[in-house]
Amino acid sequence: MAAAEAWRLCATCGVENDLDEDTCAICAEERQYVPAGGQRWTTLAQRAAEGFHVEITEVEPDCYTLHAVPRADVGQSAMLVRTPHGNLLWEVPGHVDEADREWVRRWGADGEITTWSEPFDVLPGIRVLQPGGHFPGSSVAVWVAGAEGRGVLLSGDTCKAVPDAGWVSFMRSFPNLIPLSAAVVTRVADTLAGLTFDRLYDNFGLQVPTDARDVVRRSAQRYASWVGGDHDHLT
Repeated sequence: MAAAEAWRLCATCGVENDLDEDTCAICAEERQYVPAGGQRWTTLAQRAAEGFHVEITEVEPDCYTLHAVPRADVGQSAMLVRTPHGNLLWEVPGHVDEADREWVRRWGADGEITTWSEPFDVLPGIRVLQPGGHFPGSSVAVWVAGAEGRGVLLSGDTCKAVPDAGWVSFMRSFPNLIPLSAAVVTRVADTLAGLTFDRLYDNFGLQVPTDARDVVRRSAQRYASWVGGDHDHLT
């Protein structure tokens, strides 16, 4: 890995980029955007000087959200799940400083980022898989002991919770409102149907508090019917 000084943060999405890059590789592709005023860069030290910090909130026993204050980048939240066998840090907050890393280390949640092609158990009681959709590696994790033993889905941006807690949605690009096809959303929902979970947390602080597996199924059906033209007479 390159030394820390060889990296800088994109001020729009928060992803680390090499100092030799002129434009953030994430923002340059169709799912994101380079601001109208041009590419902007920042660093962790600069953000710390501007007062950025991470707030940690317990959302249920042994499950926490970590999010940047003030809001940074795309506004995403990380999820930290504690288990007797080790912990899972899922997604990335918009800003992380040394105090936050030390807090996470105390819970034993440091680890390496890996990719995979098949579902696997990262820890006893936590299964991770890649249904795709938002991008080819778009991933979810199931915490078996969550929701009082009924199971929790950490959906990331594979399934996006919405203000109406009885529904979720699916997108190729959220900021640019690029939809997915009915076939892809159906495939994602069919993959998740094989999992056991009752609650869903996305990566922006929203949740489906109960009956989440059925919510994903119904939402995928509704999505597919609309993009498939079944309701064109209502538009």
